[in-house]
Amino acid sequence: MKSFSSVVAPLTVRDFRRYYLGQTASAFGDALTPLAIAFAVLHLTGSLVDLGIVVLSTRLPVIVLTLLGGAVGDHFSRRTVMLLTDTIRFMAHGATAVLLLTGTARIWMLVVLQLIAGAGSAFFNPAAVGLVTSLISKECLQEANSLLSISRSMTSIVALGAAGALVAVVGPGWAVLIDALTFLVSAAFLYRLPRTITAERLKRGNGLLASIGGGLAEVGRRSWLWVWIIHVSLTNVIVVSPILVLGPYIADKHLGGAPAWSAIGIGYAAGGLAGGFVSARWKPVRPMVAALLLFLLMAPFPALLALPAAAWCLVLAGIAAGMQLVVYNVLQTTTIQQDLSEDVVSRTMSVATLGSLVAAPLGMGLAGPAAALFGARAVLGAGAVLAVLITVATLLVPSVWRIQGSRAAAKPGEKSAASRVNADAATAETESVR
Repeated sequence: MKSFSSVVAPLTVRDFRRYYLGQTASAFGDALTPLAIAFAVLHLTGSLVDLGIVVLSTRLPVIVLTLLGGAVGDHFSRRTVMLLTDTIRFMAHGATAVLLLTGTARIWMLVVLQLIAGAGSAFFNPAAVGLVTSLISKECLQEANSLLSISRSMTSIVALGAAGALVAVVGPGWAVLIDALTFLVSAAFLYRLPRTITAERLKRGNGLLASIGGGLAEVGRRSWLWVWIIHVSLTNVIVVSPILVLGPYIADKHLGGAPAWSAIGIGYAAGGLAGGFVSARWKPVRPMVAALLLFLLMAPFPALLALPAAAWCLVLAGIAAGMQLVVYNVLQTTTIQQDLSEDVVSRTMSVATLGSLVAAPLGMGLAGPAAALFGARAVLGAGAVLAVLITVATLLVPSVWRIQGSRAAAKPGEKSAASRVNADAATAETESVR
């Protein structure tokens, strides 16, 4: 286990600290909007079909454009890409807020604006994963990713409460407006990053389609990585998505309704926060093995829902599930950042992300019909069993055991992570911002 000072050491690096503060503000806004948009649609038409269309409009562009976003993130300056997409998302959410506040919003307008905002996210997210590798040494990437995850978890908990209050007291438009302003905050911090750090020196002779093919090839030649992507995709379809669809139904029928499901959700968020602290202090020698073993903590959640167990048991299971999710994601992201060269990180991460993005709506679409045929409790119970079987099968792949973290792979005489961060901090503090 690492000391607390080494865990927060990335924040001593000026440029990472600026990035971190901007993303913390943006994460707060991101957590406000889904609830605000949902209630805005319900206030406009009260139609669940309309709500589904608007929610889909936020996710569809990310699914369709994420591979292109990864190629762009490796092809151009990530700082520039992120500044442009923050500006686009500010305008899209700002326009949404104005329409809601003036009472002129229509469903088709919200759909168009959410499509634009979703397209911005498809380009921002892969570039962000690559940008972190430009701001911090590889040995400290896990701490940096963990700090970002902790920030997202904490701001989500606060923002969910704030969103409910804002919607109830002043209406959803104000919540969306605050989200829009957080994109400006993010852009302001990104603008202050030195161009000398964030301007990638890449070979740009090939086009974007060739870059996408290069990202797919990077994944294809690493069996541990495409096995990992398959594991994420299968478990999203079979385990995670059915929980999101059938969990509220079980809570309504057997646990007392929304308060119980809300308590379980809070437990899940608290587990995610704990997972951020665990991943910040724990660097396993074999990160993929560790992530997969921790994923087994997910299995009790659907199993207990299938019984169904008492709400307090499900809260505890939710804490375990939330913790493993964050540790799993941090270890996966960090391993990709450390194992691949910096100029292919964004597009490779976009391939990994696409597997998850496509699997989630597929699983949500299948969960309802499967529950109608076999019963909700049977589907959840089968998901718990399959989660264990899929994970054990993945652990039998030899390359899963060969991939090692930066600490295990460090060469004799190489500087420690702490000394590298201190050196980065000293350098960053003396650099001028251009």
